[in-house]
Amino acid sequence: MNESKYVLYSTTQEAWDAMKVAILNAKKSIYWEVYILVEDEEGVQFFDLLEKKAREGLDVKLIVDSVGSYQISRKKVDDLKKAGVDIHFFQERKHRYRGIWKRIVTRTHRKILIVDENIGFIGGVNVSKKMKDWLDVQVRMHGKVVRSLLRSFAKSYIICGGDKEKVKHLIKYSFRVRKNIKNIEFVFDDADTQKSQSRKKYIEALTKARERVILFSPYYFPDKKFLFALWRARKRGVKVDLLIPFRSDLRIVQYAAFAWFNLMQKYGVNIHLTNKMMHGKGVLVDDDWAMIGSANLDKTSFYDNYEAGVRIHDKKFVQNLKATLLEWAEDAVSIDKMQWEKRGQIHRVKEWFALQLLKIWHRNIKD
Repeated sequence: MNESKYVLYSTTQEAWDAMKVAILNAKKSIYWEVYILVEDEEGVQFFDLLEKKAREGLDVKLIVDSVGSYQISRKKVDDLKKAGVDIHFFQERKHRYRGIWKRIVTRTHRKILIVDENIGFIGGVNVSKKMKDWLDVQVRMHGKVVRSLLRSFAKSYIICGGDKEKVKHLIKYSFRVRKNIKNIEFVFDDADTQKSQSRKKYIEALTKARERVILFSPYYFPDKKFLFALWRARKRGVKVDLLIPFRSDLRIVQYAAFAWFNLMQKYGVNIHLTNKMMHGKGVLVDDDWAMIGSANLDKTSFYDNYEAGVRIHDKKFVQNLKATLLEWAEDAVSIDKMQWEKRGQIHRVKEWFALQLLKIWHRNIKD
């Protein structure tokens, strides 16, 4: 039987359960970088576990984004520190030449958990009770492949003010997976350049696909190069499916995504609107490989955020992910041209307004 060494989780709850088990069974260290970790009934469970393991003498380091996790109270931070948790709020302290605006919008959007330097989780999963029933994608892996995640975590730790001496044993690892570890490639974006590795992989998927590409993202605001690659893929006869949620947690971004539907339909893209909130991000290509991670199909992920993803060439993993995506698509609402053209004028105005706002937000980005 062809078993995959990568475990796929397709809901937030499934991922949380697996992460809790890994943390509870940790023997040496816990390193976690996450965008949203909220101090509610779900987040408290993780905080309690981290405090427990820190008191047991484990090396517990936590990085949360200063905007995404702003609701964590000062009391909770004090409790974590007293227990021995080394917690830092991410606020970029490098590249000041880029200006105040760039420093404000630049966030760590990564979701990486590493346990005992041997078990790694990566994907799109945050922690907040409102996300409990969301569709999402997270992958668990183990072994030497995790070393790339360790170095990534160490770099983030230093960027947000952590003591370099405390992570120098992690810096030694390379971002690149060693050649004898096949079928996997990590994708990291550092938000300090116009060259987005995540964007590059999405475009590569469209450029090199032979038969089918399945794109999935909760937010959709592509740039010109991506759209050109999409158009060329369709001209070659490649089937393209796009899964996004019908009702997103960010309404402005949702209407901005809707504004692209006419063009997508003109290209011949199959649009599927999931009934549940779908927070997974990634792409699947020709049953050959898939990429999942934290990077949305939008300019914010491509240019403003620190992102992390993984591209996997593992037949069993790709089959499992494809089965999940097709199940989501089957339960989703498919939009045809005639149906979309009948939408009301108020809806169209909201689309236009949202699109203009995001264009202003990304005014300094050159496609």
